[in-house]
Amino acid sequence: MSKRLHNRLDRLEKPAGPDLSQSDRLLLVSILGRRDALFWPWRWQIGIQPPMTEIRRRQREYLSGVSGVAVHADGKRQWKNSHSARQRLIGAKMVTATHSSGQVTSMFLTPLGEAYARSLVGGLETVESALPVIQALRMLSEATSVAAVRESVLFNRDCVGNPEDWSHLTELVLPFLTSGMVTCHSDTQGRIAYTPQEVEPPAAIAVDVAVDPEADRVYFDGYESERNALETAEPRGPTEVFIPLPATGWGWPCYYPGCLDEEI
Repeated sequence: MSKRLHNRLDRLEKPAGPDLSQSDRLLLVSILGRRDALFWPWRWQIGIQPPMTEIRRRQREYLSGVSGVAVHADGKRQWKNSHSARQRLIGAKMVTATHSSGQVTSMFLTPLGEAYARSLVGGLETVESALPVIQALRMLSEATSVAAVRESVLFNRDCVGNPEDWSHLTELVLPFLTSGMVTCHSDTQGRIAYTPQEVEPPAAIAVDVAVDPEADRVYFDGYESERNALETAEPRGPTEVFIPLPATGWGWPCYYPGCLDEEI
């Protein structure tokens, strides 16, 4: 058997992983950070009022496949490089895309792309790792017939003060928000409530990817950039009105026994 034929057979027996460069992988991580920024809970309150009608519209568009993470590139050379990187990600089935006039206008992470990007960053929650939170949320919603479950009830703690103090718990809900399995709403005091939806979980994908030391910075740069842009986004429906949940009157106690375990 010739060496050339042997090499061809060897490649068939051992499928190669996606042929992505370092810049391709970091672009994928940036897309993940920007997508997560869209769905991370937005707290509406007096004096802090993000454009919720536009944000919720963009969330719906992402989940329905109408419009994903927008892509931009300045300059001819940068545009060409960005175009090639996007095409490689599409070819590797890491993302899907919407097109206009033959050009990619926005992108959506596939289950493979999301698993790959999260593995590059490391330490990010997935649907599988955060399964107890969706089980607790559904239990609370069904047991009490209250659709919107306060975060303090779900997390079994007094969520007062700086939300960063319980952001590690909010991270548990994020995979369900980005997949449409859970929606969230804010009351007039900036407190979040979660509602489970009848949506099937995304396919679980196992990837063998080492954590990239650069990925953490790229993820949070993408997150912060998108978050800042969304805070000043112009609503496309000027007649739409965001109605926050009432601050009182939900009938919830401060805590509810049987939700998330304390160690979570």
